[in-house]
Order: sequence, then C-alpha cells, then structure tokens
Amino acid sequence: MAGRKQHFIPQALQRGFGVVEGKATRVYVFRKGQECYRSSTEGVAAQRDFYSEPSDEQSLDDIITTYEGSVLAPAVAALRAADVGSFDSHVAAAVVVHLSFRSAFVRGSFSAIATEMLDYFADAIRSDQTARALLEVDSLKAESTLVKLIEEEIASQFRALPESGMNALAKLVHFRAREKFPQMFPALATMFLQQIGMLLEKIPEMIVNGHSKALERDLVPARRVERLKAMNWQIIATEPPTHFVLPDCLAVGSKTSDFQEMVPYWLLSDDELAGVVMPVCSSKVLVGCFGKLELEVASLNRAFAQCSLDFFISSQADSQTAGAAQRIGSTISKYVESLVEEQAFTAPERNDSDSEPPETGGPAQEPVKTPVKFEPSSRRSGKAQATVRNLLSAPELQAGMRTVEFIVVSDNIARSLRQRGVVLNEHAAQVVRLGTCHTVETTDGVSSQLFFTTEAVNLVAKDHPLSRASAVLIRHQAGRATYYATVVAKIPKDALQRNRPLLETVRLRIAHFCCSHYFGGRLSGIGHISDNEFVATDVLYHQTLAGCVQGITRARLHFVVNRDVDVALGQALMHVEQLLCATANACATTGSEINRWKASKSLVVLRACSLSDWFELFALDLERFFDSRDRLAGDNDLVLLGSHMERVLWSFGIVLSTRVQEQIWMEVLSDSQLENTRLILRG
Repeated sequence: MAGRKQHFIPQALQRGFGVVEGKATRVYVFRKGQECYRSSTEGVAAQRDFYSEPSDEQSLDDIITTYEGSVLAPAVAALRAADVGSFDSHVAAAVVVHLSFRSAFVRGSFSAIATEMLDYFADAIRSDQTARALLEVDSLKAESTLVKLIEEEIASQFRALPESGMNALAKLVHFRAREKFPQMFPALATMFLQQIGMLLEKIPEMIVNGHSKALERDLVPARRVERLKAMNWQIIATEPPTHFVLPDCLAVGSKTSDFQEMVPYWLLSDDELAGVVMPVCSSKVLVGCFGKLELEVASLNRAFAQCSLDFFISSQADSQTAGAAQRIGSTISKYVESLVEEQAFTAPERNDSDSEPPETGGPAQEPVKTPVKFEPSSRRSGKAQATVRNLLSAPELQAGMRTVEFIVVSDNIARSLRQRGVVLNEHAAQVVRLGTCHTVETTDGVSSQLFFTTEAVNLVAKDHPLSRASAVLIRHQAGRATYYATVVAKIPKDALQRNRPLLETVRLRIAHFCCSHYFGGRLSGIGHISDNEFVATDVLYHQTLAGCVQGITRARLHFVVNRDVDVALGQALMHVEQLLCATANACATTGSEINRWKASKSLVVLRACSLSDWFELFALDLERFFDSRDRLAGDNDLVLLGSHMERVLWSFGIVLSTRVQEQIWMEVLSDSQLENTRLILRG
C-alpha cells in the first residue's frame, strides 16, 4: 500500500534539479507571488491523497507507484545519462505524456479555465443584452441553442402535426420567446446564477474525479504517444552557470518548429503540435520536433516559468531565475483570456450618438456638391439651392451623399420619377409623395437619387414654423442614401445576390426598405423630440397603423371569401410593408427612448392585434442593427429583421411558407384558430 503523501511530480525527476545533502535532495521552489524557499523533494509537488485514499484493494496511487518503479524511474535515469544527440522516440514519447498527464497542472489549469468561463457566463447573465447573445435568443440558425431546443420540444409534443405545421409553430414559439425575454430574464438570470454557483462549488471535485478516472483508464494515453513518437527526439545540454528549471507543467509545446511561442504541452491538441521540450535535469532538456530543430536554449527558463501554473523548481536561486519567476502563470492567463474572447457572447456596443460621424483618418472632408435640379425649373432659386446643400452637409451624411447622382426638388415627385422611367402604381405614388430615395443598382454597388418636395425646401428656406419638420424630411432621405451606401456595401455581393426562395427575397427587400427608413430617421438630426412633437408623431403613426390593420384584415377576408391568393397576398404584403416602415420611422423618432410609446394611442392599436410586445422587439432589433452598422460582415441581421414581416401577419391569421422555391405559400387561419393564435401571442 502506497503512502498518503503522493507526488504528482516524482521525486526521481525532481532530484535532477537539486543538491544532495545527506540522504535528502534539496531544491529551490519558486511559487507564484511568494519568496523563493528551499525544501527537500520529499515535501515538494506532493499532496495528501492526491491520486487516491488508502484502500485494501489496489488503488490508483498503487498503480502509479508500480509504474514509476518498473518503467518511469529507469527511463528518467536513461534520459539523464544519455549523451547529447538523438534519443529513442518510444521512450521519450511515453515519459513526456505520462508525466504531463499525471500532474497537478492538469487539474489546476482545467479548474482555472472552467472557473473563468463560468465567471464570464455569470457576468453575461447579469445583463439581458449579453444574456440574449449567450443564449443565442436572436439567432435564426438551425444550430442555435434556442432554435434546437424549441424544435426538439415541438417534435416530441406535437407529433401529429405535419412538417409545415411544426415549422410554423416553431417560428411562432421562437418569436414569442424573443418578445417575452425581457420579462422572463430576471427569473431566468436568477436560475442560471444559482446553477453557476453550484457548478463553481463542484468544479474542484468534478475535475479531481475526472482526472483520476482518466488515469485509471490509461496512465500513458496511446493517442498522444503516437503523435510524439513520430517526432525526432534529442538531448540538448548546457554548461554552468546556465541551468534549466522544472516547470509544474513538466513539458512545453509549440505550434511552430522554431519554438517562438511556447505553451504548456498538455493544452495543445495533437494536430497543432509541432515541437515539445521537457527538462530532465538542471543541465539537459529533451526536445522533440518535426523537421530541422530551431531552439534558442537561453530563453527556455523564461518559457518554463511562463508556462508554469503555480510554481517551478530549480537547483539555483540566482537573480535570473528569480526574474523568470515573476512570469509564473502568465501563459495560462493569456490562454484563458483567448478562450473567453472566442465566445460570441458580448452584446453589441452602442453608439453614443444617433449621428456619429464616420472616422476619416484625415482632415475633414468638404461636403459633397451634388447637382440639384428643380422641376419645374421656374422654382429654382439661389436660396433654395443653398438651403438644400446646407441641410445635406452634415458629416454623418457624406458617405451617402457621395453615391447620390442628383437631387430633384419637385412640385410632384411621382411625376418626376415617372419621367425618369420609374413605374409607380397608385400606392407607390402615395408613398413617395413627401420625398424619397430612389436607388439604382450599379456595378460598384448602389447609387441613389434624392427627391424632395418644393414645399418642404421653401418652408426651411423661409424659416417657417414647420421648417424643423421639413428639414427632418429632407435629411431623412439622405440618411436612407447613407444606409444603402454604407451598410449594404459591407455585405458581400455573393450574400446579397445568391439564389433564394421567393419568400426570403421578399423579406429581405422589405427589411432593406424598413432599415433605410430607420437609418433615415436616426440620421435626420431630429434629436430629442418635445412632448408636443411626440403627440403629433403618435397621431400620424396611429392613423397609418389603423389603415394597415384594416388593409391586412381585408386581405385575409378576401382570401377566405374568394380564395384568390394572388390578390390577397399582394394586399397583405403591401400593407405589412407599410406597417413595418411606419413602425421603423416611429422607433427612429424616439431612438433609445422607446418607453415613450407605452402610453401612446398607437400602442392601443398594436395591443388589440397582439403586437405590443412585438413592437418593443422590433425596436430592439432595429437599434441593435443600427448600433452594429460599422461591424457588419453578412446578412444575418437583415434576415432576422425580415422575419418580422411574417410575425406581423401571424397576428392577422396569415401564415406564409415556402414549398416551392419560386412561390410563396399562403395559408389563412379560421376565426377560432386566429383567436387562439392571438391568445398565444398575448400570453
């Protein structure tokens, strides 16, 4: 039976780094944050019952002790006695793997990693925005945690539903979870923090048990040995006063053959491992690598110290060794930080200003001088032209203005557009009545043409009481041009132009339109609106909502009565697009002060349609998209925003899906199904 003081770094290896004094070998121990001290190897790198408690049966410590005596000790002795030069790869690989695997470093480093990650998760859970990212609440990807959980639960609970029904229900539940997350978050955060607290308490025990069981299965993991056996191994020696220290990780590894950056060997996977170094005594190191060896021996002690977690041992206590000891734990700290940084759990940063100008990296640029046309030409005046240029000179609008071909100030915008070949139906003519940003696809991206009303320009030029509202209308269209010039340009062309199902194409088109209006509102320079201005905005939004609700309701009834999907779908899409754009404008008007809408007349209309929670989610998604505009790399955010189209239609009993890529499949719920759906969306 082995004793209770069990060495996780065998004394047989430690003795190569000490001085024999009588029957004992004494070494210097350098611990992180402590003064160096001298000790017998009997008391170094040992812990009571580290591997196992005393037992009448053969224990893990008994197995390791037997292995030490019969295999390890002779191998270590052979390494120390070996001449400088090549060494047997089978012996070298087995010694490095076994010593690294059995060490306390394995437990300590895994514990540090697990604790840091759990602490990071706990910090993320304390904020609803970082918690959303952590739990992938807003991801539509099939592999996201929430999507998989919802789909699995629906598949088990509603097996009788057809696949299309399960898909529709999964989308509805996911949307509802997104909408209700702010209300669910406090209870959810409490539960998660409790679970994390329990895990933090159990981590040491879990790691000890896991490590012990792994050692019981195999003292020398074969897979890791095979990788090291393929390396070329050799002994390298040094002469006094230079000496090597023994780190608590025992061996260090490198991803490159030049050993420029070393980390503890056990933290590297076999695939990324290019070389290994392990000191075998104070004057020799064992080195394995693929290809030609490039190793700076003089820098090894520094690397050994950095790769140590808690301590290293040395035969000397000179100033250089003491200096190296200041770096104990630094590599592990960087390793843990890199693992945390790999997590995509940080909530998007918020821009402090709605109209934060882009960084140019140079002197301030002159405002773009875009041609201004007046239609009819008799409306032209120097003052009107100067008014337009002054309104569009703000730095935050220049990225958009650089892509504007021309500006038209017109008495009749629909007529001006038609004269340029733009086809407009009656609805579209009404939409552009107060101004528009007409976009044209080019080989380089998107160019824009801005259309303003003569009345709006004159009201600003004459400093009329309505000049502020008119100025906002004008800058709004320039803000839309900025959206198309900056945001769309950052999305790879292959993502924008790839072949998509028709339903997804429609969603993205509407998402672009809504986002351009949201950006236009945020970049219009409106700033904080007064209570009177908010009331006026609420009246306009309320009127638009009422019309849209009636329009979508009529579209549903038209389908029920006539079964005419083309007319019903066209009407539903037209009104839902109008509703989404009006909502985007309303959200942009108040910016981050979305709570101002809670007591509004408009929210009464939305609440009656089970859309009040949706309104807050839509505002959140738009604001998050706006705040992350400088970091866009794909169309995921636009796809998410496009999904709001279907969410609104669910509240009216209209369900859209794709069965054939070139078609949109429309289903209309019965009155009882619609009422049940609205109950779900309210609950």
